[in-house]
Amino acid sequence: MKSKNLFLCIFTVSFLCAQEPSSNEAVLIDPIVRPQVVETPAEPQERLVVPPENILKSKVVYRDGQKFTLQQIVPVELEPIPEPPAPKPLTEEQLAERAARQAAADKQVMFMLSCTVYDGTHTLLRWTSRGEVPVRTFQAWSNINFHNLTTLFHFKKNKTVYTLMFGVGDEDTAKTAARFARHGKAYTPPIIPELPADSSTEPTFQVISGEPTPADLEPIYGLHEIYKENHHALLAETQRINAIRAQQEAERLANPPDPKPDIIIQYWNIEKPATNTKEEGTTK
Repeated sequence: MKSKNLFLCIFTVSFLCAQEPSSNEAVLIDPIVRPQVVETPAEPQERLVVPPENILKSKVVYRDGQKFTLQQIVPVELEPIPEPPAPKPLTEEQLAERAARQAAADKQVMFMLSCTVYDGTHTLLRWTSRGEVPVRTFQAWSNINFHNLTTLFHFKKNKTVYTLMFGVGDEDTAKTAARFARHGKAYTPPIIPELPADSSTEPTFQVISGEPTPADLEPIYGLHEIYKENHHALLAETQRINAIRAQQEAERLANPPDPKPDIIIQYWNIEKPATNTKEEGTTK
C-alpha cells in the first residue's frame, strides 16, 4: 500500500513539473534603460546648382495642395562608382577559427509577437511556429501589459538569443461597446481566463489556441521570467519613454513644421548607345 502511494506521489510531482519550463531562466542582453538619443541636425549636403540655361523643360504639378516642379536638365557627368575591392581569401587557420566561433555561438532567432492589450491589464498574444510548413499559429492570454516589455530588444534563454519584434495595440472594451451600440450592434468582449491579479509577482500566461511545443513556448516563458525579475525597471523605463514622447509631441504642436513644402525634382535622360540588333544574313 505504501509503495502504491509513493508511486502516485512521484507521478503527481512529475506531472506538475512537466507543466513548468525545466530550463534556465531568461537573461537580459541589452540594458533596460537606454541612453537618450540626442538628435543632431544633419550636415548640409552639397546641392546641385543648375544654371537657368541648362534647364531644358519645366513643368509645375499640384497634388493635394503641394507644389512639385519637374525640370529636365542637361545631363550631368557623374563620377563613376568605384569597383569594390576583391575579397581577400581566408587562410586555413582563419577558416578554422571562424568555424569554431560559429560552432560555439548561440542560436539566433527573430521572434515576432503580435499583442493586443485589453483595458490596460491583460494581453492577447499571437505568434507562429518557426521553420515549419505549414506554419502553426498560437494564442495565449497574459496578465502582463505588454506595453511594458516593448523596450526590450534581445534576451537569451538556454542557448538561444531572441531578437524581438513587437506589434502592440490597445482595445478599450467600453469604447468598443459604445461604438457598436451607435451602429445598433452588440459587442461581446473576449473571455479572459482567470489569471493572477498581480503580474509583478506572478506573471502568468495561458494558451488558448494551438498546440505549441516547448520550443514554441520558450520565448513566451522567457519574457514572463524577465518581467518578473525586472518589472520595476521596465515600468520606470516605459513611463520615461512615454514622457519623452509626450514632450516631443507638445513641441511639434507648438512649432509645427511646414507640412507641404515646395519640391523641385531635377532629372536628365540617359541615352543608351545604339546596338545593332539585326543579325547579319548570308547570301546564297
